[in-house]
Amino acid sequence: MLSVRFTTFVLIIVLVGVLIPNSTPAIAQQGQELLQNPDFEGSYVAIGGDSTKQVAPSWQPWHLPPPAGADSSVNLEPDFQPAPTNRVLSGSAAQEYNTFFATHDGGLFQRVPVAAGENLRFAANIYVWSSATFEDPNESIQPQGVKVSVGIDPNGGTDPTSSAIVWSTPVEYYDEYREITISTVSLGTSVTAYVRSTVSGAVGVNNIYVDKASLVSSGSVPITPTTPAPTTPAPTTPAPTTPVTVTATTPAPTTPAPTTPVTITVVPTTPASVTSTPPYQATFPNQLEYVVITGDTVIDLAVRYSSSVDAITQANGLASSGLIYVGQRLIIPVPAGQGVPVNPLPVTPITTVAPGGGEGSLVNGIYVVQAGDTLFRIGLRFNMTANTIAQCNGILNPHAIYIGQQLRIPGAGASCVGGTVGTGGQQPVPAQPIYGTGGAYGYTNYVVHLVQPGENIFRIGLRYNLTWDRIAQANALYNPNQIFVGQRLIIPR
Repeated sequence: MLSVRFTTFVLIIVLVGVLIPNSTPAIAQQGQELLQNPDFEGSYVAIGGDSTKQVAPSWQPWHLPPPAGADSSVNLEPDFQPAPTNRVLSGSAAQEYNTFFATHDGGLFQRVPVAAGENLRFAANIYVWSSATFEDPNESIQPQGVKVSVGIDPNGGTDPTSSAIVWSTPVEYYDEYREITISTVSLGTSVTAYVRSTVSGAVGVNNIYVDKASLVSSGSVPITPTTPAPTTPAPTTPAPTTPVTVTATTPAPTTPAPTTPVTITVVPTTPASVTSTPPYQATFPNQLEYVVITGDTVIDLAVRYSSSVDAITQANGLASSGLIYVGQRLIIPVPAGQGVPVNPLPVTPITTVAPGGGEGSLVNGIYVVQAGDTLFRIGLRFNMTANTIAQCNGILNPHAIYIGQQLRIPGAGASCVGGTVGTGGQQPVPAQPIYGTGGAYGYTNYVVHLVQPGENIFRIGLRYNLTWDRIAQANALYNPNQIFVGQRLIIPR
């Protein structure tokens, strides 16, 4: 009887040991994949219901906001979505994120449970397409200085600015997938893997594609780096006492020296008056407005109008590379005898009004852009998004509007380019293309694509593996930038 009870007691102990989970995280087996969904497959999730943040399951988007006072094209939040099929490296899906006529600093991250002391290697395959001209969806023309890197936060933090993150060296390349890797040792019970891209130029489109990532352990290592830290000089504190004696020696009587800078403070008042006019205005007192056409460069314009590259660059706030784009409005500083004299107090544009109304008013759904306006501010005034106004007016670059420009305000009595957009946003349209045959539209096989919010002809071309000019020709588009939500486009097959 006693032996039966003893056996029963032993069995209970064994079962308790099996049933109670171990609170210590399990050490990953060597070579085991630690990421969830490393290949960016599955149904993409619109985070917070936002269609511009469609991210692969288990991944999260991140971006750094613009610095205070920065231009509206600096560090915009990228648009996240599934990549087109011709940008998938393996499997059936890949992650895309991009900015249009704007820079960004952001990417993707995933937090992963591990054991402390794991020797980890994170890798991701990244493809970059950055183009200012959109001539070829497979070739980056005038790329905008895109650099990519990957990182690991060994503490499992989710702050991309943390100094604890170990980053790979940022690299710049285009039009191909490359595997970028970084290795480090985990310091806690989780790590965070990051994909990052930065852009230095805001012209054109900057598309990043990510596929086939991996986070694996090559075994555990002892975490003893913390022991040297305490040993470091707590005893060496006497050393700072030497400078203390120096402060005693520092002649407080030598305070007369500060009195000399007082006279220097008078000097800044003179340059203040000099900075009121641009440095080039003495040579180029006049200016003219020019709209960029295909083939133009800043050097050509400087020669054509007897101006200089520096003057044109400064007058328009261009990047040092001098990149300009078709349709851009430039101020060309010119010598006396050309153009019109520069008005040092440009008050007249501020009083530009819509026909028949006061400043900033709407007449027949038309708004005239005032000094200081941006599409974002105009959208706030009329309770709609900047994208809605841009699409209604066929604006390619939402950051380039000018004083006196007439904008159609959808839902306020104005007809948009090619159609009407309802108040406050776009009308929902079917996302699936309609297939057709039989020689309609002059094509034996074709697809009818319904334009979605946020799309442009170049993105549509990527989706169907066609160049944008082929789509423009098929639809007789005089200006390929002027497409609108709900428009039906013929896609030749």
